[in-house]
Amino acid sequence: MFRKLYPTTNVVKVVAAQRWCISRNVSSTVRPRICIVGAGPAGFYTAQYILKHLDNSDVDIVEKLPVPFGLVRFGVAPDHPEVKNVINTFTKTAENPRVRFLGNLSLGKDFTLEELRERYHAVLLTYGAEHDNTLNIPNETLQNVLSAREFVAWYNGLPGFENLNPDLSGKSLTLLGQGNVAVDVARIVLSSVDELKVSCLSLV
Repeated sequence: MFRKLYPTTNVVKVVAAQRWCISRNVSSTVRPRICIVGAGPAGFYTAQYILKHLDNSDVDIVEKLPVPFGLVRFGVAPDHPEVKNVINTFTKTAENPRVRFLGNLSLGKDFTLEELRERYHAVLLTYGAEHDNTLNIPNETLQNVLSAREFVAWYNGLPGFENLNPDLSGKSLTLLGQGNVAVDVARIVLSSVDELKVSCLSLV
């Protein structure tokens, strides 16, 4: 049977190779089993593609957190409900009888890649970056100097960041960067409590 380890970017090749192998080397009664490591947007879009293009396949989505959806749940500003609504689409995927969600399981702690390769016909890695890219500048490690990843995870209630407790008593905030996340952080910090009450912000 076809056993391989793939990054997410090769999902089309995975499906093509699975079709080729299953059609030639495996009984039609064998259902291809695919494991997706990471239950964020990349993982769920990958699952949707596999369900659509690889008939009779079964998909397990493995996630270290107890809940799915990754950055859609914990990385998008709470005043972006139109973005978070994609969770409804992902929920339908998770409810597909060919899909299983397995939470609270960490790669390298609860299982190894080799174990996955022994149990599945293909393994796809769709987990995101877990560490910040440091700037290596003076005073970067001082108290209340935070990465946007940490700060956004804290106000979105990501498990493991509940004790971050940034000091928000000051009158000013400096942001390094001007991308979407920087704008989100600025908007959240400048919003009033009443404005945030209508969002899903975990701290209000």
